[in-house]
Amino acid sequence: MTRYTLYSGGQGSFRAAKVDRAQHPDADYRLVFTDTLYEDADTYRFLIESAANVLGRKLDWTIDAEAAPDYRAVASTPIEEYCGNPDWRAWLADIRERAMADIPELIWLVEGRDPWEVFRDRRYLGNSRIDPCSEMLKRKFFAQWRAENCDAEVDTFAIGIGDWESHRFDDGEGGGVGPRMAAEGWNYCAPLIGDPTEHPSLFYAPVEQLGVAPARNYGLGYLHDNCGGMCVKGGQAHWQNRHTKQPLRFAYDAMMERKVRAYLGADVSILTDRRNKEKKPMTLDQFARRMRRRPDLLFDYLPGESGCGCMTGAA
Repeated sequence: MTRYTLYSGGQGSFRAAKVDRAQHPDADYRLVFTDTLYEDADTYRFLIESAANVLGRKLDWTIDAEAAPDYRAVASTPIEEYCGNPDWRAWLADIRERAMADIPELIWLVEGRDPWEVFRDRRYLGNSRIDPCSEMLKRKFFAQWRAENCDAEVDTFAIGIGDWESHRFDDGEGGGVGPRMAAEGWNYCAPLIGDPTEHPSLFYAPVEQLGVAPARNYGLGYLHDNCGGMCVKGGQAHWQNRHTKQPLRFAYDAMMERKVRAYLGADVSILTDRRNKEKKPMTLDQFARRMRRRPDLLFDYLPGESGCGCMTGAA
C-alpha cells in the first residue's frame, strides 16, 4: 500500500502532501510530479525544496532561479522545428537527475514535450475551454504510468484541491475528480477539504513558516503557479496580470501564438472576446492592444479561472 500526492510545484499540493503525511505518518509515501518542461525556474526550486521538506530529506544544494538558462527558444525558430531551448532542457535534465537521486521518494515524470509542441502536434491551440497540453503532458501520461506502476486495490492518491474549489473534487452530482476516479477504480482524496483543526498550521500558515520560501510567481500576483504563468485556461484577469508584471514573457507567448495560428492556418486563440454577448477569438496581440487603449480596464477572475486543474481535468 502506497500513498501518493500528485505534486505540481504549487503551494496547494505542498500543503496537501504535508497534511496527508501528518494524517498517515507510517504509510509508504511518494510524490509524483509530471513535468511540462515549462515551469518557472523558481517553481522547480520550490518543487525540490518542498519535496525534501515533506519527505524529511536534507539537501546540500538548491537552485538559483536567476542563474537558470532562459526557457525561451530563439525567436527565428520555425514552429515546425521547435523543441524548446536546448540549454533549458539540459538544465532541467540535470536538476531532475539530482533531485531524484537525493529524494528517492520523488517520482519526476517527463513526457518529453512542452505545451507549444503539443499544440503543434495535436493541431489544436489550447484555450480557456480545452487544454490539450495538460491532457497529454499530465493526465494521460500520468494515467499510463499509474496503470503500470500502481495498485488500485490498495494505493491512494492525494491532490491539492481545497475548500475554495471543492467542486473540482466532487460537485455533489457525480462530477469532479473524486467520483470520476472512483468510477475507474482508483481511490483519490483531497486532504485540504475537511477539518483543519488537527493541523491548522499546515492549512493556513505561510509556506515560509513551514520551512520553504514561496515560489516567486505568487509574489507577482499569480493565483496559481502553472507552466510559468503561461496557462491557457487562466482567463483574461490572469493574462492581464502577465502583461503587466511580465511583459517580455507575455510578448513571447504572443509570438508563439502567432506561429501556431500560422501553422494551423486558422483563426484560433488562447483567449475569447466576450464583448456584446458574442464569443469570438481574441489573440494575445489583440488583448494587449485593448489594454493599451484602455489602461483603466481591470478584469476580474471568473469562476474556474483560479487554476487550470491540470491533473484533474475539472473546471
